[in-house]
Amino acid sequence: MRARVFAALAVVAAGVAPVLVPPTPASAETMRDREWYLKTLDVAAAHQVTAGDGVVVAVLDTGVGSHPDLDGQVLDGTSFIGEAGSFRTDNDGHGSGMAGVIAAKGGSADHLLGIAPKSKILPVRIASRSSAMGPTNIPEGIRWAVDHGAKVINLSTGGTVIDRTAEDAVRYALDHDVVVVAATGNVAEFPSGSGVIAPARFPGVVAVSAVDQSGNAWSGAIRGPEVVLTAPGVAIPLVSASGGGRVVGYYPAADGTSAATAIVSGAAALIRAKYPQLPAKDVIQRLIATADDAGPPGRDPDYGYGRLNLVKALTADVPAVPANPLAAQSAAAGDAGKETGSGPSLLLVAGGAGVLVLLVAGIGGWLLLRRRA
Repeated sequence: MRARVFAALAVVAAGVAPVLVPPTPASAETMRDREWYLKTLDVAAAHQVTAGDGVVVAVLDTGVGSHPDLDGQVLDGTSFIGEAGSFRTDNDGHGSGMAGVIAAKGGSADHLLGIAPKSKILPVRIASRSSAMGPTNIPEGIRWAVDHGAKVINLSTGGTVIDRTAEDAVRYALDHDVVVVAATGNVAEFPSGSGVIAPARFPGVVAVSAVDQSGNAWSGAIRGPEVVLTAPGVAIPLVSASGGGRVVGYYPAADGTSAATAIVSGAAALIRAKYPQLPAKDVIQRLIATADDAGPPGRDPDYGYGRLNLVKALTADVPAVPANPLAAQSAAAGDAGKETGSGPSLLLVAGGAGVLVLLVAGIGGWLLLRRRA
């Protein structure tokens, strides 16, 4: 696989997508063996607390195809490209892969088990491998997901150019008590020095980078001061479903911040199921307050607040906070010098439910990426 840059009206970002490679055959190896991160995160213990019952996670991506591990897990969604009902068509496979990481229902050890297997996926198709995507698809997708019941939005996609309509859409989600989780991007697909991509870079968004099997920051992930959390993102098996077809027994391995983002979205779904009355700001607080610090003490550009600790996020005693801790932290710091681009300005806006949201005004479209075999 190799990635190449397209123009502003291109398709979904493989810059935050994993690099897919065929799985290594191993006669005695089960899917649970390949899902090494389930042990790292002690997902079995987390599922003794909750499996994410009923929480709706919107996946803004290339659609979600049909696969046995996702049967019964996918709600009726929408598509901003192609036919209105094409949200169950995934000609690229990326959206299906992310949906599986979040909500694959498991079963036997030979089937993928998601982080929140009793959550539901709301597919919002904003791009495909063969169709162009306008710069408004991500903002419109966010708003549609909010209006149709999503409690968590997964954005394993993004771009390098600040788009005011996207910032407004993120603020809309935060104002409506929705947790927004987005990928920081992969260095192989974005220009050197571009920094954490949007919408992950927007204050209030849980920006996710990746770690490897040893818990070390993955060298392929974009780093920067906007990083909030890290999660496993190396050698992650994905369901393979494309074109609406049912593909069984093939689970390509993946490296990238996309899969790490889906893992954190699954974690957010578990928290929302365990604490259904907890506002989004306190869901985020649980994620960051219980993270295992790594790298230099405190928040740093490689690990953010640290590595995801799933069980602690579900069980620790975490006090409520008066405002979204990520937006408030950015406001306190003034965010000076953290945004790139041509002369963005900073505006502090009071959001709903006491959430403070820092907006970065700017113009431009989305620079998105595509991957091809």
